[in-house]
Amino acid sequence: MVLIRNALVSDAEAILAFCQQVGSETDNLSYGEEGLRLSVADEEVLLGKIERSKTSYFLVAEEAGDIIATCNCSAFQKKRLAHRAEIGIVVKKAYWNQGIGCQLLTCLITLAQQSDLKVLSLEVRSDNDKAIHLYESFGFQKIGTFKHFMEIDNQAIDFDIMELLLEKK
Repeated sequence: MVLIRNALVSDAEAILAFCQQVGSETDNLSYGEEGLRLSVADEEVLLGKIERSKTSYFLVAEEAGDIIATCNCSAFQKKRLAHRAEIGIVVKKAYWNQGIGCQLLTCLITLAQQSDLKVLSLEVRSDNDKAIHLYESFGFQKIGTFKHFMEIDNQAIDFDIMELLLEKK
């Protein structure tokens, strides 16, 4: 059974290990097998800030105590941008196409709708059709493309920019 919950400061080490694993499983992320290259202490500080925030969230999906997916939402700090947040979601490859991303996005969007956030945005590989389909099913719309957003093995990778205008609940 999959449990979705807020990440805790005590999850820092497990989250960093999770990022190293998923980074080695896919080229859809901004990092590879090196993970986030943060210390556990640095990750603990970030998670602590998110815990205290009213407009940033970090969710984990667990199965049998093992983190199998994460979904985060980081609000901008500048006053004029504080109504906006960027999101990120990643699922271990063994759990792709099992509805976990859908569950995480449902929870995250509900939290965002209950806050002062008005816009969620994300970047997704332009050729990642399954992820794009998932985001579109939640109402995200493509608003542009970053040409040559990433480079992997000397190959330019384009990313689409998508956003969701939130309706308050």
